[in-house]
Amino acid sequence: MNAACDTHFAKNSKRILEVILKSVFSREQRYFMAWAHWHKARSLAFGLTFTLGLLSVLTPHGAVAQDTSPDHQSLVWAVPSFAPAFINESGKLSGYAADTQNWFAAQLPQYDHDVLLVPLARLLAEMKNGDGDLRCSTTLIPTPERRKYITFADTVLLHLPVSVVIRAEDEDRFTPYLNDEGHIELDRILADENLSAAIRIGRAYGRNVDAHINQFRETNQVMQVAEDTKFVRMLDLGRIDWTLYFPSEAEYYRRLLTPELAIKTLPIAGNTTLLEGTIGCANTPLGKQTIAKINTIIEENPTMPWTEFYAQWLGPGDREWFYAARDQYIHSEHFETRLEYSPTEQSQR
Repeated sequence: MNAACDTHFAKNSKRILEVILKSVFSREQRYFMAWAHWHKARSLAFGLTFTLGLLSVLTPHGAVAQDTSPDHQSLVWAVPSFAPAFINESGKLSGYAADTQNWFAAQLPQYDHDVLLVPLARLLAEMKNGDGDLRCSTTLIPTPERRKYITFADTVLLHLPVSVVIRAEDEDRFTPYLNDEGHIELDRILADENLSAAIRIGRAYGRNVDAHINQFRETNQVMQVAEDTKFVRMLDLGRIDWTLYFPSEAEYYRRLLTPELAIKTLPIAGNTTLLEGTIGCANTPLGKQTIAKINTIIEENPTMPWTEFYAQWLGPGDREWFYAARDQYIHSEHFETRLEYSPTEQSQR
């Protein structure tokens, strides 16, 4: 009964309203009012649709949801702490390997890139066990053992080898120990009791260098120190006459700790070949797929533009040699042998 009355009232009210509108408003005014009513309704509908659409791409926390399609794979870049390759300052990562890593990540937009700070030993163990997500690292050196559980890209990083580092003002003192190529004879300076040195406890400097050091490790002229970050400062204070560093390390610590100190790197006889490092991923189907994509990027950039990041961490003389050695590495088909480290007069900082 009540429902029937409501329906009858609504129909009569509609007729009464139509009569009033016709008597009060013109045809054009009634048309405009109808258009305005429709336009408002459409705007409300559009706003509702837009809001619902926006909500559909937001996570419950209000952040834009990431693409979860199968083609959008997560890639974790494992980063061991080794300055100046990776420098971690209050959570901000810098250094030549970090910049190289970012350069390659920008060429791989199909991945969600994350960074994980992890010791090298743990990284290698996780790759060996096949644990976790897809993991790659930028500063790995391929070895027969590592190739069993890591798939490596073609060469990415080029490094100058471990060298003897001295105060630039002492260059004349070391001239008698240079061979005809201008390379320092390590066994001779180690045997000189008038030249004091510092090396890091437990550090491996390479087979050739270690073979010489191990003969003199316990002598009075060789000081064994827990942290090689102190070596540049020890040079500056006159506590030692020489030490061992990668040239990029020496320049990093010089800039950081003793910016007024001029240093010079001397290549070690028999240890002057460029070192090659690269990106390695866990030896899984996804890891192999990622390395294949990285190799394509390397092939498409034969001038290795990312190596400029490393060059900026060298002193002027070392940088000059690095550029020459890199060019010969890139165009090795034009040379019979690899360019070796021949220092110039400009190689001091």
